[in-house]
Amino acid sequence: MKKLSIEPSTYWLIAILIAAAILRLESIDQPFVDFVTWREADNATIADNFYKGNLNVFLPKISWNGPGENYVGYEFQTLTYLAGGLYHLLGQHDWVGRIIPATFGLWGIFALYQLVRCVWDEKRALVSAALMAFLPGSIFIDRSFISDPIMVSLVTTSFWMLVVYLQTNKFRFLAMAVLIGIWGFLTKVSGLIVGIPMIYAMVTILRQEGRFNPKQLRILLSATWIVLVPVIAYYLWARHIYLHYPPHHIAAAGNWFWDRGLAKLLKEGYYLLSAYWSFETWLWMKPVMWLAILGLCLKPPQTKMSGRLTDESSSKAPWLFHWWILAMTIYYVIGAQELAHNPWNFHLVNPAGAALAGQAIVSAAEWLNRWLRFPALWIVLTALVLILVTSVRIKFITSGGFNPYQSTMQQGYELGLALKKITQPSDLPIAVAEEIGNPIGIYYSQRTGWIFPPVESKAEWWDDIKKEDAAIDSLKVLQQKGAKWLGISNHQKTKIWQKNPKLARQIERDFKLERETSKWVIYRSIGST
Repeated sequence: MKKLSIEPSTYWLIAILIAAAILRLESIDQPFVDFVTWREADNATIADNFYKGNLNVFLPKISWNGPGENYVGYEFQTLTYLAGGLYHLLGQHDWVGRIIPATFGLWGIFALYQLVRCVWDEKRALVSAALMAFLPGSIFIDRSFISDPIMVSLVTTSFWMLVVYLQTNKFRFLAMAVLIGIWGFLTKVSGLIVGIPMIYAMVTILRQEGRFNPKQLRILLSATWIVLVPVIAYYLWARHIYLHYPPHHIAAAGNWFWDRGLAKLLKEGYYLLSAYWSFETWLWMKPVMWLAILGLCLKPPQTKMSGRLTDESSSKAPWLFHWWILAMTIYYVIGAQELAHNPWNFHLVNPAGAALAGQAIVSAAEWLNRWLRFPALWIVLTALVLILVTSVRIKFITSGGFNPYQSTMQQGYELGLALKKITQPSDLPIAVAEEIGNPIGIYYSQRTGWIFPPVESKAEWWDDIKKEDAAIDSLKVLQQKGAKWLGISNHQKTKIWQKNPKLARQIERDFKLERETSKWVIYRSIGST
């Protein structure tokens, strides 16, 4: 019997994935109170409704707009539907919602390794996978209850399958690329921007293979339409939900170039300082930023090596990750505000950033090898950079700087738990967390209720309530709709009593104080029983 031979690179890859898994288990049982709290709590209400019987994946339902058919025009609910199903097996725990994207994130590291192998070589694939595993932002985002890790993982896998198809001309890989691509783009439509480097790979590899002909182009064009049709259909459906169902809410509304206009974006400096802050403080950190820039400036490797899946082709797409960066630049031009305000959306650039930084490390090691005659130097350099990235992250967190894991909605979380104890399952509470509009209090109350001011209010709120009279009118309407309880975090209570005294007096007139702590206060509507 032939002895099974395992390549050394396999052991390195296994070690990388184990380390990545350990890092992504940090605070895996944390409530949804961290930097991504708003979107996590929003997703949690949708998963909760799937768990409690709303089985239609095409109708994501939220709990923060009162009773009724409150559906929202969001992305395809891969994450929340899986979470709702797993709740039946594992119980409704916050770690269940976090472990799903973490699992996809680990697969995404493996898929990036395979993609880099196909277009560059083994050494760069391992270093790129290691950087993706250790990027501070990648670690944090992968354990957050959001769709981005799932989308990035699926899009990277689809890209890998597409490249293998182009190199081998085996139809099964194209079929997998199409199916996984549909799933990924449905999960978050922003992944479609990676179609730009995909087109580059198609043209480049087909020319090398001598298959850049009408027949092959028809096959790829047909595959593209097969991908796009269900994606377009779903997001037209999401728009239909937005138009026809309360709270008439669609994801990322108002944050795009055509909403803001060039003049306003330029006035805000195109949010470049905000984007730089995100990359410098927690997404990449300075060492990886400089390495990625160096990798972007270096000529990519032109070596031709056979992929592990096949020995039939050595065609490459050396500039693939440069085109990926170009695609993300275009994405930034049209969605600067969305990316700046919700920087976890930058996760889509992490595979390209990791690959380019890996290219810089290996290129530097190869250059030094010629002088020092030390063939393992690239491993040493990789370890050095990973240690540096990790140590900088630890130093930044422990020195009192920005920490994405830190609780920002602890009062809202504890308010929700208190409302759950005080109220009856049929009660309709109003919950105001530290951040106005965040539904965390409603989710942890396990009740259907309202954020305040409600979404369709004319109070014009964000950090503060801008139109006090409109807020008072909204409060009266919610009482008429059956709101019996009003819970307010201490942070927001202080702001309302200082900045909105008329609203404060209205609350004191129409509600009776029920419970109060240093973190929250709960009122009962006068006249309710």
